[in-house]
Order: sequence, then structure tokens, then C-alpha cells
Amino acid sequence: MLKTRPPADRFVFERNPFYHRIDAAGRQLPYIDRVVMTLADSKIIPAKVGTGESDLQARYLRFDNYTFLKAAEARNGYTVNLWRTAEGSQLALYPNLNVSDRTWRELFRDVRFRRALSLATDRHEINQAIYYGLAQEGQNTVLPDSPLYQPRFRKEWSQYDPAQANRLLDELGLTRRDENGTRLLPDGRPLQIIVESSGESTAESDVLELIADTWREVGIKLFTKADAADRVPQPDLRRRGDDGVAKGIDNGLVTPEMVPAEFAPTSQQQYQWPKWGQYIETKGRAGEAPDMPVGKQLRSLFEDWLKATTHDERARSGRTSWRSTPTRC
Repeated sequence: MLKTRPPADRFVFERNPFYHRIDAAGRQLPYIDRVVMTLADSKIIPAKVGTGESDLQARYLRFDNYTFLKAAEARNGYTVNLWRTAEGSQLALYPNLNVSDRTWRELFRDVRFRRALSLATDRHEINQAIYYGLAQEGQNTVLPDSPLYQPRFRKEWSQYDPAQANRLLDELGLTRRDENGTRLLPDGRPLQIIVESSGESTAESDVLELIADTWREVGIKLFTKADAADRVPQPDLRRRGDDGVAKGIDNGLVTPEMVPAEFAPTSQQQYQWPKWGQYIETKGRAGEAPDMPVGKQLRSLFEDWLKATTHDERARSGRTSWRSTPTRC
């Protein structure tokens, strides 16, 4: 029961002695007599936890805070636990297939370019340097506990292979370079990719720096555009937002019975195809209709899932849509 009259910065809840529920052993619920919740700015919560001011805290703590919290663990009498997350990956890059620049749009839509970017990313280095070797290296895909999981989806194009990345880039005709070794686009502009980032996570910034280092080795420059105020990738605001960086798929434990909205153009908030999503959301009044075969296929598979009447039909649509998703590479 709330014992504090709002508004307040500190709320006290006390156990209701007349609560009617009991557990299997006959003990009355709830078990805890008193809970105190204090409001604080999210930025200072890790510091307050580190000084022992919190008995239980999970929200607003990131892996960035791990070493700081671990160092003070014994001194301030708490235990740091690592929780398994359900996202498809800790971080993922989403090439924008709808970017307004025609040259970049053509490049991003060529699967060889996306594969080259993936092959030029040293996931093992990122894992060791940023995540202390605790992460599972691979693509943004569903997790092993999902019935839709297939190991090859995690492994495809995820090994660090700059030689193969260079071969793919050469195949695309990106053979000319400037005096700094940066490849040149067909129109002579340097191959410089802008990645939109919230700028709030030091781990995210550090990962992008490591990616920038290895991409530079194959002739690609990466620049980070920090925009903490608004991470929603509205299509009209992304005239030069080449890539977005964010968590992987929200639910890596997806089952055939869960709506596969993340795997098809359904929303303008999807970094990889915001204009297709806007077209779907507005029923054609804004945005662009999917004009790549794979975009049309994914939309068709999503509609098939909506119409499916059996578990097997939904599973088939889900597996096919994930296998066809172009931004996996």
C-alpha cells in the first residue's frame, strides 16, 4: 500500500496485512514488509548504486557500468549479476535501404556491399575489448532458445575477413582511392558512411570506434552522428542518415505465434527501411512502396503470417522471412 502522498521524490509502500492471497505453502503474500522507491535522474543512478544507496536495481544500469560497479562490490556490500538479454544482438548496424542519395541507395541495396561491411567488422576484437569476452559473436538473429533459430544465420558473413571484404568492394567497382586510401564512389566522392548514434552509451561509442578502425583498413570511413534528443528515424529527417546503430531485434526468443513485424516493412521507425514502413503505416499516403524484390517478398510473407490459420503455416512464414531479411548481413 502506498503510504506517501504524491507528489514526492521518495515513495514508501507497506505490506497490506489483510491481503487475501497465499502461496503454495500457505504463507500470506506479499513477503516484503516495506519497499522504498526514490526518484533520481537516470544519469546518476549508476553512481548511487555504486555507493550502496540501492538494495535492488536493474533499470538504468548498462554494461558500460559493469567495471565501476564490480570494483565497488565488496566495499559497499552488494552483488553484481549479469542478466542474459533477449535482443538478437547487443548492437546492430542497419544500412538504410531508403536513403535519399541515389548513389548511396544503390550501394546499400547491393548485398555484396552489406556483406563487405560485415566481413570488415572484427567482432572478436569488439567482444574482447568491450564485453570482456562475455558476448556471443555473430549476426543479429534470433537466439538459440527460439524454435526459429538456425545456427547458420548467426555465422553467415560474420567472420572477420578483410581480404574477402576488399574483393567484394572491388567487384562493385569501388577500386579508385584518394590520397588517404579511402575508396571513391562512382561520382568521385569519398566512401564515408555516417552512422546515427544516441551518444548516450560509452560502449556504443567505443564499438563504433573499433568498427571505424577495421573499416578504414578496407577503404571505408565511418563517422558517428550523435543525436541523443531524438532517435526516431523519421524518413524525412534521414536525408543523409546512412546507417542507424541500435539494439538487435527486440525479441530474440520469437516463436511462430508471435507477430513477425520486425522482419518486414511495417513501421517508419525501422532504421533499415523507414520510407517503406511509412508507406505501410500511412496506407500509401506518404513514404515509398517497397520497390526491391526482397522488400515485396517480406511484406507478402508478413501478410501470409497474418492470414495463417495453423502453427505450421506461421512457422513457415516466420522462417522464410528471417532467411530473406536483407539487413542481416
